Amino acid sequence: MKRLLLLIPFALLLAGCGGTSGGTGNPNQGHLGETAGVIGSKVTIILKDFTITPAKITLPKPGSYTFELHNEGAQTHSLEIEGNGIEKKGPQITFGQKGSFTVELKKSGKYEMYCPVDSHKSLGMTGTITVS
Repeated sequence: MKRLLLLIPFALLLAGCGGTSGGTGNPNQGHLGETAGVIGSKVTIILKDFTITPAKITLPKPGSYTFELHNEGAQTHSLEIEGNGIEKKGPQITFGQKGSFTVELKKSGKYEMYCPVDSHKSLGMTGTITVS
């Protein structure tokens, strides 16, 4: 019985540490304070080991978009965008860093995005961009 009582505080502590949304209930909220998503022509991306948030992005029209990258992973990450004649790579960043790059998405359609560092793409660090 004493052992069980000793485990209760530990279990409560672990329960308070769960979740992937930074405690906000928003799945696009990063643990370092940023919020992933699209605002105007700025696309904020959170890179972790080995996910991209958001993994699916819809943009309203072709045009020039700035991708702001935030690395919350222990590994170095980057973002590459390919499709419809475009192949553009952002800067490599380490934990807690951010970087940005601008891409001219000239055509409507689907584009692939992924982390080009080492084998991160094959580990599932991928996503899609749809331009309406």
